[in-house]
Amino acid sequence: MRVLHGVQEIAGQAALSALGLREIGVEARAYFPPHPFGYGLAPDYSPRAPGALRPAERLLDALRLARRFDVFHFHAAVSFVSPRLGHADVRLMRRLGRRVFVEFWGSEARIPSLEHARNPHYVNAYHEKDDENRARLQRWAELTGGHMVAADHSFHLHAGPYFPHIRVVRHRVDTRRIRSAPPRPDAKRPVVVHAPSSLAGKGTVFVREAVERLRGRGVALEYVEVHGKTQQEALEIYARADLIVDQLCTGGHGVFAAEAMAMGKPVVCFILPELVGTYPEGFPIINANPLDVAEVLEEWLVDGEARARRGEQSRAYAEREHDCRVVARRLVEAYLAE
Repeated sequence: MRVLHGVQEIAGQAALSALGLREIGVEARAYFPPHPFGYGLAPDYSPRAPGALRPAERLLDALRLARRFDVFHFHAAVSFVSPRLGHADVRLMRRLGRRVFVEFWGSEARIPSLEHARNPHYVNAYHEKDDENRARLQRWAELTGGHMVAADHSFHLHAGPYFPHIRVVRHRVDTRRIRSAPPRPDAKRPVVVHAPSSLAGKGTVFVREAVERLRGRGVALEYVEVHGKTQQEALEIYARADLIVDQLCTGGHGVFAAEAMAMGKPVVCFILPELVGTYPEGFPIINANPLDVAEVLEEWLVDGEARARRGEQSRAYAEREHDCRVVARRLVEAYLAE
């Protein structure tokens, strides 16, 4: 089996998928333009001057790679050529007998009317539209023969009517490259870290309000927000954290939370009640929403021993569920499934 991940990088997930597959003996590579945040792993292939490449040249790239790989795993519903060309590259791969999978990561597949109905804290921060996302889901279900990979169950509501074959594999981290640094139980002024890629989407206003309320109550803490850093710079900041806040509106956790757990950090995040039971045994994330985040933070800020224990549990969970080699085995099962 020869596998290509691409053609857009999402928080290191394409490169880490390829790495994990290689380390369990599968020939795998990643193709995407170099990302400004780095994410630690460079692509094996990247477009030649991607902004200037004409559609015919992109299609030629796709054809060359179609001859070298058996399985194509597309992230965020992006292929080599524009959707305006009907994803001719993906259709060509299918005609050549290649297996094609898609993995959605957020706004490209979320149907806002459905999300509003189930999640009272949802914020449409990325201008998602029902009709556009339904059309995208239907198109990719046709392109892939209904085969989709997902990091968790949060997209089943949206994609389930279109994709009869959804395999959950979890977010990827390389736990061998991330040093575990559980919180210090004796910290006098615990450090709370929040790293919002979208202030509205991550519920940053509620985090800030909670921090101010806690300071007003005399709760000792240091609050750090991370913006515009490379992954390496951000990881150095996270290493100081005693408590990490991921997101409070989406209803599921992202790559940031998986990285934080791999670092041995307790993570606060809003997980929808209907999704809590879909996570593996020992799921260590501390559930909080915009209404109760101040109380949840206070509970964990005043108990250093509990923070340290939860941090150790988080690292063990990340090794068990999120390490890229563990996820790679699930990917192979997905690729081989009928």
